[in-house]
Amino acid sequence: MQFQISSARPEDFPAWVKIRYALWPDCPPERHALEIEQLFATQGLVAFARAGNEIIGFAEVSIRRDHVEGTTIAPVPYLEGWFVAEPHRGHGIGRALLKFAEDWSRAHGYVELASDAELQNTHSITLHTQLGFREVARTVHFVKPLPS
Repeated sequence: MQFQISSARPEDFPAWVKIRYALWPDCPPERHALEIEQLFATQGLVAFARAGNEIIGFAEVSIRRDHVEGTTIAPVPYLEGWFVAEPHRGHGIGRALLKFAEDWSRAHGYVELASDAELQNTHSITLHTQLGFREVARTVHFVKPLPS
């Protein structure tokens, strides 16, 4: 399968929202737009896998300036989203997206790349491990509303 990896362009916004929705279907479009805006504010990277004019995968890397579990540096590039559309899986696209993110991170002076996966997403956990990530923690996050 022929594909290319490249950085996002402003005209990619509608297709970017669409493919993010394929990964996170419970996230409303307004939230996708907000997260995209926040990602650009971190001076990170958004890479797309393209087959012709179609975006078939992406990697979103933010720069997290706070503590990231298991890392030895701060700030650290953080793989926020990594996805290949189902019909295009198994062709090395995810691996190529990750390599693009790693190369970009090294070129910007970073020595680590962090990521996460939902506890029930065993496929993602397996892929991360196969591609050189090591698991450093498992957590459950909590939020408590504070009534006024």
